Amino acid sequence: MADILFYQNITPLNKEEHKDLCLKPYNNDYSFARTTPVVPLAATEFFNASRYYPVLFSGETESLVPVAVMGYSEKQNIFINDANQWQKNAYIPAFIRRYPFILANSADNSQLTLCMDDSWKGFNTQGEGEPLFTDEGEQADYLKKVLTFVESVHQEMQRTRPFVDKLLELELLEKRDLQVSRADGTHFLLRDFRVINEQAFMKLDDAQILEFHKKGWLPWVYAHLLSLSNLQTLGS
Repeated sequence: MADILFYQNITPLNKEEHKDLCLKPYNNDYSFARTTPVVPLAATEFFNASRYYPVLFSGETESLVPVAVMGYSEKQNIFINDANQWQKNAYIPAFIRRYPFILANSADNSQLTLCMDDSWKGFNTQGEGEPLFTDEGEQADYLKKVLTFVESVHQEMQRTRPFVDKLLELELLEKRDLQVSRADGTHFLLRDFRVINEQAFMKLDDAQILEFHKKGWLPWVYAHLLSLSNLQTLGS
């Protein structure tokens, strides 16, 4: 689990071991994601994300996920400036907003456990920031809110899976190397992403379109297609 993008050392939260742990808010310090050009998205984020990022699909068939593209090259996130602040007013994907917390499988894979990246500099035992546990060893209000949010992110990611599976089943996703030519004269090539083939989608029969409509997937398709215009203007 330690190889999940910017997570360095994923550790299960334990009320005995971490009873004195506090977390200082990172106050617009997104240094942890500064070299991360692509992050997974839940389909319900497509509407907000499509205003700023190309929403593409990445990964092998079994692990294919929607992603927000935030840079044109490896280890580049152009939405984070030299002061490690996110571009003002731009949507921040939930995958990033949940950091430094994450749900992970327990050792026996029987349940999901709330974990943290204990390498994050905001964690401390000096009482700075929000306590994670009460003096009685119960979850503090702050941690309860964290858990609710992290669980909702996980649920929305799970809700996205049937949508992606249907796109694969209907062979609507095509691999494409995306050539980007920006107004400033720079050129980039994004390799090995997939996009929905709009022509193929328009050829679906009425029953298939009705299924997309009833399941609430149609707006996700259109948001994805609309987001492709961001390829040429990313970060501007």
